[in-house]
Amino acid sequence: MLLSLLAMQLLASTVCSSPTTYQRPFGVEQSTGDRVNVSLYVMSRCPDARLCENVFESVIQQDGILDKINLNIGYIGTPNKSESLGVSCKHGSLECIGNAHQLCLLNSDTVSIKKAYDIIQCQNYPSSFPKEIGTLQSIKECVRAERLDWYESGIGHCIEGKTKEENRRWDEMEMDFSFSRGPVVDDDDDDESTPKLGKRAKRLLLENIKQVYDKGIKTSCTIDIDSTIISHQGRRRCIVDGGVWKGCDDGHTPQDFVRVIEDEYENLKSQHNGNR
Repeated sequence: MLLSLLAMQLLASTVCSSPTTYQRPFGVEQSTGDRVNVSLYVMSRCPDARLCENVFESVIQQDGILDKINLNIGYIGTPNKSESLGVSCKHGSLECIGNAHQLCLLNSDTVSIKKAYDIIQCQNYPSSFPKEIGTLQSIKECVRAERLDWYESGIGHCIEGKTKEENRRWDEMEMDFSFSRGPVVDDDDDDESTPKLGKRAKRLLLENIKQVYDKGIKTSCTIDIDSTIISHQGRRRCIVDGGVWKGCDDGHTPQDFVRVIEDEYENLKSQHNGNR
């Protein structure tokens, strides 16, 4: 299984990078308290994103790490007014929808960042990845696996734009219509490959992709850790491209990322204490 995963990553050598352009650096974002800003820039159907998210799963499982970081996941795409979602994605419309699904997880008021990350990892796990990413079946099954209620968690309302009661009434209306008029074929609405998104999911998608686009991030996966130690850059960057780790001066194992975070956290804390 490991060999097949590595082979898939190597075959994706150019799949997860947008056309080569100048990638402008950006400054340190304002930290919240003593926490270190950590950003993963990904595409939901990209094998390289799957690779770096697997590595970072071990990072956030370390005791106390989530209390020391602000973890942000940004999705790479292009604002495009000619598209129905307002954006276009490297791996097609299903990837845009998969990005929106995951943004609903990450922006839920009732789901912890750890739980949201676990659901994303659940989606990444199947050997058929990325076939199911972007389908309602994939996100619903993984939400259920984490023992969350689709509607009570707010995830269902964000993704579908309907509450549980609204969804029940809609199903009843469709059933009544089919009984009175016979079966109705509607490829646009019933095609699972192009599921609909609620208004909040669309807004989150558009805002997130625009923010990442404005930062000039083009490669999935790009990992940025804001730095107060490396002052001339303001961040530590590590990239996975075609299954190859690039520019990772501090290393790219879970232990390396944990070490960097701990160092940055201690430096932030000492600066904060010194300013009191």
